[in-house]
Amino acid sequence: MNRTTHWLTAFAASLVMMSSGAAQANFDFPTTLDDRMEPAFSQPGFLHALDASAMPAGLAPDEIWVSVDLKSRLVTVYRGEYVMKRIEHLAYGAGGAAPLRAKGSSMTPLGEFRVDRINRASRFGLFFGIDYPNAEVASEALRIGKITPEEYHYIESYRARHGRPPHTTALGGLIGLHGLGSGDPDVHQRFDWTEGCVAVDNYQIRALDPWLNIGTRVVIRG
Repeated sequence: MNRTTHWLTAFAASLVMMSSGAAQANFDFPTTLDDRMEPAFSQPGFLHALDASAMPAGLAPDEIWVSVDLKSRLVTVYRGEYVMKRIEHLAYGAGGAAPLRAKGSSMTPLGEFRVDRINRASRFGLFFGIDYPNAEVASEALRIGKITPEEYHYIESYRARHGRPPHTTALGGLIGLHGLGSGDPDVHQRFDWTEGCVAVDNYQIRALDPWLNIGTRVVIRG
């Protein structure tokens, strides 16, 4: 082996060692973790690697927020980038899902919303309402002609007066996360049965109660 070949071989080997060390450093777990976290997913940056598009914009490091993944049927509670709670089955609207759902369509809205009401006397056991249609939804619906200017102004004025959107326009409303109440668990496991809400079982919805409050962000994707 001549001197040039030997130098290139040594240089390549050093690059491999440096790359391996960096990769290992990127996946070192923190030494202290909240005992409520799920250790397999509590690595900072882990969410970025799996699905960075799921993260809300302007997320505070300790902000509690909820990811609802309709395709994977997962409800995940995060604190910043850390997984705090994961629920592994959900049912959603019998009509499917779309960013702009119409009243009576039984579709689940996609997008980023906030919890705007909590009903602990719901027929579904526990109901976390979200602010669909929010300002962004209403603006887009007006732009593409899904609602009239009168409906748009009604949505905005209602939100200003009541702190939540109305459900009587063409976009509908009364959407949220809820339990089954006295519903059939077998139907829940086999079908998407709701009128647009996201449903989990009664035990699971109660497990979300300590985490969700008025203003908590809920990101629904499908």
